[in-house]
Amino acid sequence: MNLDWRRMKAVVLESDDWGLCAWAPDSQAHRVLADLPVFRSPVGRRYGGSTLERASDVKRVSEMLQGLRGGDGFPPILQANTVMAAPDYARLVPPAFECEELPLVGLPLAPSRWARPGLWGEIVAAREAGVWWPELHGLHHIPEHAWLKGLRTGVLDARRAFEQQSPVCDAVVGSGEYDASEPLELRLRNLGRAVEKFQQLFGRLPDSFCPPDYRSDARIEAEAERLGVHAIQGRPERPGGGWPRLRHYLERFRFPDVQGGRFYLPPRIAFEPTWEGSDATAVSHAGALRGVRAAWARGHPAIVSTHRVNYVQLDESRGAEGVERLREFLTALVSDGAVFLTDDETRSLVGRHWSLRPVGARGALLRHWGVPGEPLRFPAPPGVERVAVREGQSPGVSAVIENGEVELRCNIGEILLEWRRA
Repeated sequence: MNLDWRRMKAVVLESDDWGLCAWAPDSQAHRVLADLPVFRSPVGRRYGGSTLERASDVKRVSEMLQGLRGGDGFPPILQANTVMAAPDYARLVPPAFECEELPLVGLPLAPSRWARPGLWGEIVAAREAGVWWPELHGLHHIPEHAWLKGLRTGVLDARRAFEQQSPVCDAVVGSGEYDASEPLELRLRNLGRAVEKFQQLFGRLPDSFCPPDYRSDARIEAEAERLGVHAIQGRPERPGGGWPRLRHYLERFRFPDVQGGRFYLPPRIAFEPTWEGSDATAVSHAGALRGVRAAWARGHPAIVSTHRVNYVQLDESRGAEGVERLREFLTALVSDGAVFLTDDETRSLVGRHWSLRPVGARGALLRHWGVPGEPLRFPAPPGVERVAVREGQSPGVSAVIENGEVELRCNIGEILLEWRRA
């Protein structure tokens, strides 16, 4: 049976930069750094007021998502591409900044000026509610070699930002953690550390990887595959090479793009509701909605990119305004009958016509678009002895657990499974 993507109207909300300790930790730091060239540049004018999310930011996004229902009856889910660590500024001592490798503070902790009381509890609550899905966005999002070189040689903007516990300077903005200008050994090591930290924090391997600023190459993608991360985001948006608009356009027709064990996501449709400037219309509500509907018309899932900066600002009222605009955009998609997936659900549906996404510790959302009644088998979570259908289709569903494995038979559609322990 062929999966009908036109009928499904799938949308993936890929959102970068969650967990990133940049640009400024607080308003005082922003005032000190506002006159640096990088903060006065076009990218600085857009990102300069952004910061690490607070508990209230995550709660606002989570509550908004929980108040909506897609065409399958389940709420939209935000795929939060997450940065796993930040520099440990207390262990970086000027002027030499001597270190064998960059000292880090890993999530859920943060450097002192980036402390966000209650943040991790809100992330856990949003995951349990089934509206927050972390994926990997890198170890620290910094071109480490270029940054340390700038600090050690006394580059003014790097030193001034460091004093405010910010890594943002020209050298950092002009490169990326996995950019080819960084030493290959360092890039491979950092990717391995990122995957390891992700698994330790979230209890699973990342399913998908978005290189910071889309700067990567085939060697990094091959290493991600070797480490067990199979979905790759942002390749059509990768900088460099000729004819970028043409390349981005042609990538629209490559879905599904499977190369060995790697699954490449289609081009992103930008929804950046706080964007200002000459190209703001293209990434607005109307422009993004046209892009989504065009993807559906091609028989593809719509991959929507919406960065954290739209919803998290030093001026919290600006972030709240961005969340309201996201609500309006999602409401329009809901009216169209959209169903909201993650990258891994998309990859699973392409590969086997069914997918399984955990919803916190309480259960899992199963999507079945294959042969009705065919047996689906997958491992039960540790300690789970029984499974029940909590929401979705119920006639014709049977589910048993034997020897730690669930065997389930159901019709086409979605069901929410509930795990029951002894």
